[in-house]
Amino acid sequence: MRIDQNQLRVERVDDIPVIYGTLSRMGIQSIIDEALEPHANWQGLSPGWVVTLWLVHILSEQNHLMEPVEQWVRGHVTILAKLSGQPVRPLDFSDDRLAMCLRDMSQKGTWRKIEEQLGLRLIRVYDLSTKTIRLDATVGTVHHQTENAALFRLGKAKDGSYETQFKVMLASLSPLGLPLVVDVEAGNRADDPLYIPSYERAKTVLDGDGLLVVGDSKMSALLTRATIVAGGDCYLAPLADRKDEPELLSSELEAWLEEGAKAELIFLPEDRPEDGSEPDPNLAIGCGFEVTRTQTAMVEGEKITWGERLLVVQSYSYMKSELAGLRRRLEKAEAALIALTPSRQRGKKQIEEEAVLLSAIDAIEKKHRVKGFFDYDYQQEVEERTVRGYRGKPARVECKVRCQLTVNRNQSAIEAAEFKSGWRLYATNELSENLSLEEAALCYRGQIVAENIFRRLHGKMLSVTPLYVQREDHAQGLIYLLTLGARVLALGDYLAKEALAEENAELADIYAGNAKRSTPRPTTERMLKAFKGIDLIIFPPQEQRASVLTAFRPVHERILALLGLSTSLFFDLQTA
Repeated sequence: MRIDQNQLRVERVDDIPVIYGTLSRMGIQSIIDEALEPHANWQGLSPGWVVTLWLVHILSEQNHLMEPVEQWVRGHVTILAKLSGQPVRPLDFSDDRLAMCLRDMSQKGTWRKIEEQLGLRLIRVYDLSTKTIRLDATVGTVHHQTENAALFRLGKAKDGSYETQFKVMLASLSPLGLPLVVDVEAGNRADDPLYIPSYERAKTVLDGDGLLVVGDSKMSALLTRATIVAGGDCYLAPLADRKDEPELLSSELEAWLEEGAKAELIFLPEDRPEDGSEPDPNLAIGCGFEVTRTQTAMVEGEKITWGERLLVVQSYSYMKSELAGLRRRLEKAEAALIALTPSRQRGKKQIEEEAVLLSAIDAIEKKHRVKGFFDYDYQQEVEERTVRGYRGKPARVECKVRCQLTVNRNQSAIEAAEFKSGWRLYATNELSENLSLEEAALCYRGQIVAENIFRRLHGKMLSVTPLYVQREDHAQGLIYLLTLGARVLALGDYLAKEALAEENAELADIYAGNAKRSTPRPTTERMLKAFKGIDLIIFPPQEQRASVLTAFRPVHERILALLGLSTSLFFDLQTA
């Protein structure tokens, strides 16, 4: 019997079961329901179910707007009801409902309860036994009004401009890149004071001493390091250029040269021979040496003293990058300096006053960061011209003054800067037998994992900016919600990479147009994209079969296995 196609209904399945299965295994719904107490008149799905299915929409549609969610649920109501086992209604996902969830999640006490329980569950369910955490912060630029605002404040951006922004402080498990603790702070707050609270809350979740806390140079503040030591943990961070130790790197390099000691070569693990023999020196990615010193600081009225290792490390790739940048800056600065005093010709403005010339030189040196790299010799040239009297005006002498600047490169200063290229100071209190110089360098090299979380928050999938909500509590709740999505993506990366590494295999058929291309480290985004095109065809009631699934391929089964999910997430959608 032929079926009237007008009676068929099609719901797009795509990656919805994969996302839902991961969220279900993470326990998002039950954790949120334990933390949020809905209004007494709340009806329908609980806040935990609303947030869970909203996260499915955000990750599947790559859209965090509230307005389209209700319509999306209406087009996927059968799939969502079968996956969740709940009576799903589109009205449960109205703007008002979603806004109330954001408002409740924005409360710091509520959010901290959610992330603590979630962190404990993820560590238990996925056996995440790592003892290394990373701390870092990012900003989001918005166009909201700053008047009477507590979150959206005028702050200094990385390019030096001032913009309305908010800050996100994050502690993540390394090397997973899994967010563990998230704080949303005002955009005008300094980064340094945010590290200690983030560390202390992460320590509460991990429950134990002996952590290795890795961070950027803003984490190297003495009080932050002392607090980590007082907590029974270790730190690793590059030292910022501090006023009390402005020439520390230079002095350590000079002392090392005077001693004539050899630097230890640093290699990637895969470049070291398995038989334990010495690796090829040409494969080294850097070199370094270390010295020790004693540090003292006051933490909550108590004097803390500890031994600190200073790791002086040169990255060869960083050195090449710095040298190329230095040469470009020198060339641009030299051209700009010479252009300050052009030869006399029509249309060329001349600098007449010494103070103006010195100010222009200083501005160029600051712009190109070449202070001390040039020597200058300048003099004033005066050209006199006699003008005869005319129509009662007396004869006079006109003087034209110009400054002539001679620019020479300070080769000794440039050579000193070239020698320092690629070198950087790192500080740690971890014992060398637990963290060698090479291990420390490679550990910090993994900082890209933490930064990958921020790329995801700012990227297409989560797109934390622009923010279309106006109320600050809604915005704060939405940012927290998107970090839950970041956890899903980071967890997918980790599970797939670990499973493939254990099998010594690669995942293929996830690149459009090149089915044979494979990778040992597939991203969650690419794996989810491979599910696009799967549909659920729902037949009219009088037909023998109620629904059927289309386009499920072997690669889909493979991805589900890597993520620890069952194919029943898809096949249970179709019914006989």
